[in-house]
Amino acid sequence: MFETIALLLIIVLATFDLWVGVANDAVNFLNSAFGSRVARRRVIVIIAAAGILFGALTSSGLMEVARRGVFDPSHFVDAQGAIILTSILALYLGVMAADVLLLDFFNTFGLPTSTTVSIVSELLGASIAVAFWTNGGGIGGALGVINSGPVLGIYSAISLSVVTAFVGAAVVMFLVRVVYGHDLGASFPRWGWLWTGIAFAAMAYFVLFKGLQGAAILDDETMSMLRDRIVLILGGVFALAGGLAVVWRRHPAKVIGAIVLTGTGALSIAFAGNDLVNFIGPSVAAFQAVLVEGVDLSGRVGTPPWALLLAGAIMATALARSQKARRVTDTEIRLAAQGHTRQRFRTSRLGAELVTLGYACLGAVRRLTPGSIRSRVEDRTAPPPLDPSAPPYDLLRASVNLTVAALLISIGTANGLPLSTTYITFMAAMGASLGDRTWRAADAEQRVTGILVVLGGWLLTGLVAAAGAFVMASLIVLTGTAGLPIVAVLVAFGVWRLGRIHRPEPEHG
Repeated sequence: MFETIALLLIIVLATFDLWVGVANDAVNFLNSAFGSRVARRRVIVIIAAAGILFGALTSSGLMEVARRGVFDPSHFVDAQGAIILTSILALYLGVMAADVLLLDFFNTFGLPTSTTVSIVSELLGASIAVAFWTNGGGIGGALGVINSGPVLGIYSAISLSVVTAFVGAAVVMFLVRVVYGHDLGASFPRWGWLWTGIAFAAMAYFVLFKGLQGAAILDDETMSMLRDRIVLILGGVFALAGGLAVVWRRHPAKVIGAIVLTGTGALSIAFAGNDLVNFIGPSVAAFQAVLVEGVDLSGRVGTPPWALLLAGAIMATALARSQKARRVTDTEIRLAAQGHTRQRFRTSRLGAELVTLGYACLGAVRRLTPGSIRSRVEDRTAPPPLDPSAPPYDLLRASVNLTVAALLISIGTANGLPLSTTYITFMAAMGASLGDRTWRAADAEQRVTGILVVLGGWLLTGLVAAAGAFVMASLIVLTGTAGLPIVAVLVAFGVWRLGRIHRPEPEHG
């Protein structure tokens, strides 16, 4: 009875989790396209949805983080080596119940957060809870189920990527603006081939090492061959894209628009091809533990293709229909928009102090820069008078957002570093907006405060996710079958209450 009810509840929670998950992760691959208005909303959503479905179909389906990346499954087997189903189901149900409530909370208030951090923290809290109540080893024994090395690696890599993405995007955007200025009609015919080649080469590298790495359509031998020829491949992409930019040099908007749409599709492919697996990992692992005889959760267990396709279809639908997804993307677009923009965040003391420090550092750099260079750079980078009808981002900055994010994510993936695509894309957009001199004294403090709120939300995500999963898993372990409807009611009430709080706002631009 416990197993049957638990699996039915998992199906329901998995569906909601996919819906609220894409509502938050949509910020990863939609903000630049929406912010630059590169195409109609329907076209952008179709491209992203197609990328999600393609990524789901080509995924290898290996769910390492959900099964054994955070905890050691061998702690939840009996003397005969069989999985203790009540423990495993309680663990994964605790994870999914907490994840639905947590992500829906962030979506309601339009705050992007890291789904990687949430799932890792929930696995952490739920596995400790189940071990604490069932293994009899006290808190010390419960902590022993955690794979501390990989967990610390995930958190430290995410922290480093936040700083790297912000600084890297700011520097790249500033240099790109120095080269191209704001009049692309004058600069693109001469230099358009350079940025076009770089951007498409970065996208190719991203798709190869993040989107298709481990994909079912590419075996290990093929991937190894591609790695050995990576310089030749990227050189060919650079030459081809640069050549097309020369041919279309009189149409910079079309060329850069192609970069933005390609980047949008590439990010959605990578998200579905890799992140999606860990998103549905808890539910699939729970089903395999119950239905697959002799399954070893410590080994390599793939996700069935039909499950990946179904999950991709749910997420593609949510991408098109979710109002909360629009609210999350709108938050980032406002924070990175050009010119004075009405922000959702008030000025904070810390934000004001950081802005003051930033102006002081900028003043020092200006004083150390020779006047002739300073004057030339000022002419190239000074923002033009703001057109009220202009989109929040121009196409060039949107292309920088996507290119820098794609390059950082692919470099991290190629080096085996677990990263949060949410925070890399978010901080890349924030850094590019700073490097493009879009901030004004009137709203700089509010923008900085908004960034601090989102980053603070990351810390809150880790703590609340772990605590929430601990409580949910403990409730199931201590009450057994009776606890399952209680968990279902708690989640339903939480989602209903958050739905009552949510009030859609007019989107920016």
